[in-house]
Amino acid sequence: MKTAIKRVIAAMTVGKDVCTLFADVVNCMQTNDLELKKLVYLYVINYARSNPDLAILAVNTFVKDSQDSSPLIRALAVRTMGCIRVPRIVEYLCDPLQLALQDTDSYVRKTAAVCVAKLYSINPDLVAERGFFGRLKEISEG
Repeated sequence: MKTAIKRVIAAMTVGKDVCTLFADVVNCMQTNDLELKKLVYLYVINYARSNPDLAILAVNTFVKDSQDSSPLIRALAVRTMGCIRVPRIVEYLCDPLQLALQDTDSYVRKTAAVCVAKLYSINPDLVAERGFFGRLKEISEG
């Protein structure tokens, strides 16, 4: 499976349109293989705007991964959700982002802080409503 996804990513990076494979690639998200997960997340970031209805299918996996035992997986999930930049997905980002801002791991918190800035560029009102500014201030004050 990893070889197939690598080929899809290679085709994507040289400009070939492989968006027709979106549903198939998203089905590969539920893996414990970190390298494969990163490749699938890269694909989703690239094609989510052109397939917002299908991108919604990935949300449950992102939310699940944002609660993984590995800080790398948690940070990857939050970072990827922040990079998707599809307004319909943004609302699903808020709860995992709140948890990531309170994470025990500093890498996850840093990734979440950057994600707040990305969320602000998409929906500044949502950032204010959900109290992300206050949480960032708390984090920066230590």
